[in-house]
Amino acid sequence: MLRPLTSTHSADLYHVHRDKVVSRLLAGVDEMTRDHSDRLLQAYVEHWALFGFGFYLVYGKRPQSVGPCGRCGLRLTPAQEVELGYCFTAETSGRGLATEAASAVVKSAFDELRVDRLVAFVRPGNDRSLRVLEKLGAENSGLVQKTQPVFRYVLTRPVPND
Repeated sequence: MLRPLTSTHSADLYHVHRDKVVSRLLAGVDEMTRDHSDRLLQAYVEHWALFGFGFYLVYGKRPQSVGPCGRCGLRLTPAQEVELGYCFTAETSGRGLATEAASAVVKSAFDELRVDRLVAFVRPGNDRSLRVLEKLGAENSGLVQKTQPVFRYVLTRPVPND
């Protein structure tokens, strides 16, 4: 289940952000602070308001029992590209949730938002994220330098068959 992030999701998003794997990925620390998570939430909510798309909290089939599994969605980059991004807690990784959530987000981007191309960035060695993008049919366009070297993947909207 995907839920668009709103200001009411502070505790749920922090549940995801304080996970050690997620904290290291997003903030380079063992546990992200609640303040840092809340600032990210504010930026995500503002993004939804400005552009009409953004990040979702991802829940399993029984959201009350486990809490959110991760977050997945889209953001507009400074280079004006639409980026697919996702992160999932260590506890819930490896169960296909990232692929399922990312697949739904990509479908929405292409079918409803009519985006022609998506990009995604993955650190070398992040094999699970690389596999998700490969399952989605993304093409690796090589290493690029951000704050560190990352692989840049591109997904292109399929041309409809006539």
